[in-house]
Amino acid sequence: MIFHKNIKLRSRLIAGITLVTVLFSSASFTNIVTSGTATAYADTDSNEKMEQRKALPIQSNSIENWPKGPVIGAQSAILMEMNTHTILYAKNIHEKNYPASTTKILTCLLAMQNCAMNEIITFTHDSIYDVPSDGSRLGGVDTGDTMPMEQALYCVLVQSANDVATAVGEHVAEKLGKEKTVAAFSELMNEKAKELGCINTNFTNCNGLYDDNHYTTAYDLALIGCAFFENELLCKMSSTTSYHFKLKPDDENDTWIATKNQLYKGKNYEYPYLLGSKTGYVSQSGQTLVSAAEKNGMKLVCVILTEETPYQFEDTISLFQYGFENFQKVSINDNEKKYNIDTMDFFDTENDLFGDSTPLISIENDAYVILPNTAEFSDAVPTLTYTSEQADTNVIASIRYTYSDVDVGSCNLVFYKSNIPAFSFATNNLDSEVSGANINEPDTSLLTGEDECLNTGTVQETETRIIYINVKKVLIGILMAAALVILILFIASIINSYSFSPKGQSSKRRRQRRREIWAAKWQARRSARRRMISCSGRKRGRR
Repeated sequence: MIFHKNIKLRSRLIAGITLVTVLFSSASFTNIVTSGTATAYADTDSNEKMEQRKALPIQSNSIENWPKGPVIGAQSAILMEMNTHTILYAKNIHEKNYPASTTKILTCLLAMQNCAMNEIITFTHDSIYDVPSDGSRLGGVDTGDTMPMEQALYCVLVQSANDVATAVGEHVAEKLGKEKTVAAFSELMNEKAKELGCINTNFTNCNGLYDDNHYTTAYDLALIGCAFFENELLCKMSSTTSYHFKLKPDDENDTWIATKNQLYKGKNYEYPYLLGSKTGYVSQSGQTLVSAAEKNGMKLVCVILTEETPYQFEDTISLFQYGFENFQKVSINDNEKKYNIDTMDFFDTENDLFGDSTPLISIENDAYVILPNTAEFSDAVPTLTYTSEQADTNVIASIRYTYSDVDVGSCNLVFYKSNIPAFSFATNNLDSEVSGANINEPDTSLLTGEDECLNTGTVQETETRIIYINVKKVLIGILMAAALVILILFIASIINSYSFSPKGQSSKRRRQRRREIWAAKWQARRSARRRMISCSGRKRGRR
């Protein structure tokens, strides 16, 4: 009996162990399958969303005679020429999105514009501990630790360190007389954004961590990018693959940081014309990317918002290639004929008598428009706008150009302000001194036709005349006049020497006979004189 009881007990124990093993195995297997299924569902979901985003309309493709842009999977995207702000490609460019860490380009721009690179920033408790531990951060710093501003900006742009970005923002706010807080710096960010032309942007922090009220648009971020990439040092920092420095002065080894940006040299999506780039990611925004590139003198800024990795890099390269292959820079000064001002050209040249060669009114030499390769400058429509008379500037008017109702560039008409003393002539007393006259102000009578005298600021009003003489053209005129006089004298001599009328031929023969008679008489006198001399010599010899 005891034997049978032991067998039953052993059998139950084995059955229990077997059952528990099976249950645990089933649970593990279920977890594996569930996890894989979730990943598959996630990939399927992201791919479906990307395909849906690809189906969204591209606004720039509906512009007449405009090059068709590529289809990309980003929710919003823009390609903008850096100097003219011409929009080459537009897809939902005014739709609000979360920028993520691309926010940091504005943080660094404000720091660069308001701080020296050798300034020392100090980490506060908030800058270190208000940043989530699972976010991108430098780490290894404590409250009160310091860092030079240049190193801090490298940490922000290369590693995208959120804690360092906060410390930079707090430092800039304090330097500009505000509280050393993120809120105070956010106010500065929003003021700068408005100054740059942003219309749908609101920032609440320095680093781009998610906040419902922290948003921007592709268009606004492109404007910020245009200002950011104008700075050479910021371009260098935002195109640096890795960077090393001593985190603390007494550290034996350097701290190394590296970028995750795949557009950089040596990366999977290396782009040879890249000026700089900044990535961003939070789960609410997806992948974001703002970049700049230059080719053949044309600088383009590209913004990608809400995309899957690594397609943000592919989208950026596709848009850069589209821009460089389909658009061109066209000089306004070399092609503008309608508004070309040359009425003062005779008195103004590179060889100015008084040492000044700048035209009185001119178009900016470096101004240009961006046009499709299939268009010509004459296809652009100009609009002239006069500036206010009260404006304290030498710009008297501006010309804005459009092509197919798209702004493609502008230029200013500039009145030259002379910095040299001018020759002044008083209308009444040549010995009177003209004092207080401001010859640097534009004369509006050049545009209005009104004859206005300059107010000298003294009791006696005199009229100042500035005379510019084109020496080259004056000399050419003198030479032409001399040549004309010589030609007239030559023709007159010919007319006096030759005549083809019968009367003229008779006069010519008489003059010829008179010359022959005169020559014969002169020869006879000479011969007689020689004979007399010869006879006198023979007489003296006989004696």
